Amino acid sequence: MARNRRRSSRQQRGAAAVVAQTHLIGILANPSEHSIDVVDSAAVHLMKVSRRHRLSLPRHSRHLVCRKCWAAHSVSGRVRVRILAGQRTTTCLKCGTIRRFGGGPKHHRLQRGEL
Repeated sequence: MARNRRRSSRQQRGAAAVVAQTHLIGILANPSEHSIDVVDSAAVHLMKVSRRHRLSLPRHSRHLVCRKCWAAHSVSGRVRVRILAGQRTTTCLKCGTIRRFGGGPKHHRLQRGEL
């Protein structure tokens, strides 16, 4: 009996974490509806909730937060985005971290085993 209760409470915590994660992503996706302090707090809480519950960020929201300093990239002026040869390069202007998205030119020619 106690084991089933423990399992169900663990599942409920996981489900609550997913709900919280989607709510925080919604705040980061629409920063014009909230103050800058709320958006910054949502970015930090999103990273904390995701790490605490071992949840990966959804693919569509990985570009919203800096992985190093946890700054919100949804606010203009905090991120520089450059596109060159099919690769998106994102630079955080708060900490200077560079992230590259996409494979770049001729990425489609590689076979999966060659990486």
